Amino acid sequence: MTIFQAFNLVLYRLIKPTNCAIIMKINSIILVVFKAIFFQSITAQIDSLPYVSIPEVVVSTCTGDLSPKEAPRSISIILPQEIINAASISLGEALEGVAGFDLRERGAFGIQTDLSIRGGSFEQTALIINGVRWSAPHTAHHLMDVTFDVEDISRIEVLKGGSSPFLGTGALSGTVSIFTGPGRENKAFASIKAGSFGMLRIKSTVDFGSQNYRHRFAVSRLSTTGYVENTDASMMIASYSSSLIHEVGLFNFSISSANKAFGAQNFYTASYPTQYEETETLQSQLAWEQSYGNLKLQGAFHIRNHNDVFELFRESDGFYENTADGFYVMNGDTAALYAPGASWYHGPNRHKSHTKAVSGSAVHDGSLGFTAFRFDIRNESIFSNVLGTLEGALEGDTVLTKGDSRTTNELAISHRFSAGRFATTITGGIIKGVFGTFILPGASLTMKLEDEGSALLFGSANRSMRQPSFTDLYYNIGGAQGSIDLQPEWSDNFETGIRSALEINEILSLSFEQALFIRQGHNLIDWVRFSGEDTTRATNLREVTFTGMETSLKLKSVNGNYIKANYTSMKASESSSGFESNYVLDFLKHQLNLRALLVLRREINLTFRYSLQDREGGYYNPVDEIEEEFVPLQLFGVSISKNYMNGKLNTNLTVDNVLDIEVHDIGNVMLPGRMIKVGLNFAVD
Repeated sequence: MTIFQAFNLVLYRLIKPTNCAIIMKINSIILVVFKAIFFQSITAQIDSLPYVSIPEVVVSTCTGDLSPKEAPRSISIILPQEIINAASISLGEALEGVAGFDLRERGAFGIQTDLSIRGGSFEQTALIINGVRWSAPHTAHHLMDVTFDVEDISRIEVLKGGSSPFLGTGALSGTVSIFTGPGRENKAFASIKAGSFGMLRIKSTVDFGSQNYRHRFAVSRLSTTGYVENTDASMMIASYSSSLIHEVGLFNFSISSANKAFGAQNFYTASYPTQYEETETLQSQLAWEQSYGNLKLQGAFHIRNHNDVFELFRESDGFYENTADGFYVMNGDTAALYAPGASWYHGPNRHKSHTKAVSGSAVHDGSLGFTAFRFDIRNESIFSNVLGTLEGALEGDTVLTKGDSRTTNELAISHRFSAGRFATTITGGIIKGVFGTFILPGASLTMKLEDEGSALLFGSANRSMRQPSFTDLYYNIGGAQGSIDLQPEWSDNFETGIRSALEINEILSLSFEQALFIRQGHNLIDWVRFSGEDTTRATNLREVTFTGMETSLKLKSVNGNYIKANYTSMKASESSSGFESNYVLDFLKHQLNLRALLVLRREINLTFRYSLQDREGGYYNPVDEIEEEFVPLQLFGVSISKNYMNGKLNTNLTVDNVLDIEVHDIGNVMLPGRMIKVGLNFAVD
């Protein structure tokens, strides 16, 4: 039985018979690409191309120094070369194709992106930057307002499943950990990219300094005229980061900002489609680490300020204008605003959120294994004209007349012990905040199936939780109603699987992972609209259990060619029958991702991408006044790049959504059709 026959057998058993035609089509695609990559190119290139070595990395989200193949959890690693080969320009594009990862966008080019792992909502994924967990207490729709570009990333780790016992609140269904910072070589980098819908992006980076004291300045600007009305956007990112190696330790410092302004057509409600939003993020953190023999210490101080101005009715030329008598008018029409019951709108929502956190960890490598300790003390506050209470407002502020603040303390201890082929980790976490005290246990176990460790059985169990955002608690405008009575959501998570790596011959290697998972959710927070109602409400759902499986395969040659495929299947114990679920019950029930890289002669790289997405649930279409079901999607993409001057000059062409199909990740929000991007990158030592 070939690898493709085995993979198809798994698909036939997991996908409904009605989808078998899709599988056969996928099989044909795999075989064609596989033959092109591995039987037509290897023979011609193996003598002329150097061996491509992938550096071994240490998984940061596990206790102790573990390589990815030793991890007791399902983890995906993305290295910079994959980002470069795909010509990615946003973090979302870089994460596309990860097994179990659902990237839900409201706009192109990273204007607004929600992260979902294994069916979790956008609020249930934790984001860790250089070892520090970032949080967006206003709403996690803004968690991905990151203040760096994909070219600044040195590594991404995606940890699947809950991980709150050690990583803290918010890590309920998964964690994305990203590493950035100054490069070790002095060089300058510049990039320009243009494409469909008037897209233009300019990016530059400078790395300089001595061996022990490094600096990086980076800036980028992106703009687009939009793919439909009211989808124009502009974004600017600027950052400075430095690292200092001193006898007292390694210091890493960064300060950065991101500014976005975008037409938000249908973003949060289709009842009032002509929305607009501006966000401003200022981020800074200082981290220190030092080793004393077998003891490694880390500490960090972190500040995040986020400003948000949201217009439910966009105010500018060609859109709504505020007349002298106080009416908002577009093309002479005020009916949408001042029909009976709609006189509640008094202008933009304005929010300022602040996060301040001190965190630290200690890891000791002793005779009985690794022992790790972690703490995080975090204060989150919001000042707004919509969210919070009058008592929490800024004193003397006549605009931001409401506010709220909360402090959360987290402590965790973990120990990893290994003996022979077995290793186990026991973790206990305590989270104390305004919603009470939560004790979160966790455990994992691995067993090597052979002495070399090329095949590993793994399993884990833990309890994770997430606090409501300030939007969940207080928002009450435009047909959306939060609830001050919301309770934190929590889940019991279970995973088991097998991971294997096989050297087929001196040219080819094969890696494989199969995982089964269960997430038993309690008090899950969702925004729902019950049948016959016009209001969407924040509520704690009854218990919902998610079960699923993931299969991942990667076939790689020594000259850099690879083809990888992953399939995820999920189901929930409850459905959204009788109500519309905006976040919890509209997960991807079937997802198949294929990606292949073909390394050609003359430094040409060709990348193929395919994704099959079949989403559960649907959404309400207020224009036709009907419930729409999500339609299964098949998305194709291709990128080609060529290097000149020993890699210092790179040209690239990317085509996304090749078939130009209509795409909806969220409700009534339409995403771009076929999109073409052409880029030029230049580096100077």
